[in-house]
Amino acid sequence: MKKLILICLMTSFIWGAAQEKKISFAKELNYQFVEKNTPQPALKMYASNTNEFLTKLNYKEMPMYYYTDRLGTSMVAMDMNNRLNGTVSSLFFGMNYYYGEGDKETFTMETQKLDTKETILGIPCSHFLISLKDGPRKDEKMKICVDDQSPLNNFSVLNGILNQYMGKSKLNGAGLNGMILKGGPEKDYDKEYIVLASIKDTKDVVYFDHKKAMTDQQRKMDSIMLAYKKMDEEYAVADSAAIVADSAVAAVMDDAYMEISIPDYVSEYKKAQDEDGSLAITNIPSESLWKGLPKHCKNFEKDLPEFKNKDLKKHLRNYVGQMCDMYLTQARSHSVGIKITLDEIRREVVYLNDVHDQLDESDQKKLKNYLKNLD
Repeated sequence: MKKLILICLMTSFIWGAAQEKKISFAKELNYQFVEKNTPQPALKMYASNTNEFLTKLNYKEMPMYYYTDRLGTSMVAMDMNNRLNGTVSSLFFGMNYYYGEGDKETFTMETQKLDTKETILGIPCSHFLISLKDGPRKDEKMKICVDDQSPLNNFSVLNGILNQYMGKSKLNGAGLNGMILKGGPEKDYDKEYIVLASIKDTKDVVYFDHKKAMTDQQRKMDSIMLAYKKMDEEYAVADSAAIVADSAVAAVMDDAYMEISIPDYVSEYKKAQDEDGSLAITNIPSESLWKGLPKHCKNFEKDLPEFKNKDLKKHLRNYVGQMCDMYLTQARSHSVGIKITLDEIRREVVYLNDVHDQLDESDQKKLKNYLKNLD
């Protein structure tokens, strides 16, 4: 239970949108959970120079992502080509709200700076205590070590994720800014903790319109709440059969909850895309998922032939990689944009067919043998 509480404390299909923003990350922070001197991965955090964060943690082999910026923290998912999808949590939070968790009151967290310090990865940090001002857990305190000289302020991630699950927080205590290096229950701080295990430079990017995502999610949650409210009112004067027959409520529930419809098809697959775009198979959250993919998908880029045609290899890479991504859609939870992936596959098939007769005999033979011998 302590482990689950600690991880929760430490962690907190928008295509072509007009306000979509390119977020460039500068640092990749990897944290480990340590218990009884046994370390294991806890979370990964990407940080920009302007304090925008993408935090990833795995829960029961399912990746969970949180995006944090000055607007707040939102649960997101990774779509193809490094797009963030900010609509995945409306169902989850809508249900929580209806079943009583939407009534969470504002809570106050108090911080206290201690006189002690330690050094982690060669970085000095200062100790702070965080506690709830009131409530049944007010006597539980969390101890964290913060590099308060760092320009990266990932304490906002911790606060944002707490807001997601506990309600709106208020922080009492000035000066708690900077990069968290370590954290754990005060009583077991030296035995059970999350610690920064590595920090390195990165050039990873994502594309996201956080404001639009938050607006869309709130609109959907409002629709869900209105539907539930109407159902509750109807139950006061009629039986459940009358409620089911209410087409207005059913329509809202279908649109906001079940999501059984799909967008109108738009033919876009022939439009040029970036063949060097990201592939879902390069970020598989669990090694066990490889068992559901063809063997060639693992490290497939190393087996790609070298061609005289300079463009052929990158198109072949994209075709094979996108096909491998489609196998990941067998998982109950996945981050593969299905339509985008299908469009990419169709586009590459057209390319390979069109370019075939223009290749010299050597390239034709290599291409034929490579595709023929894929398992």
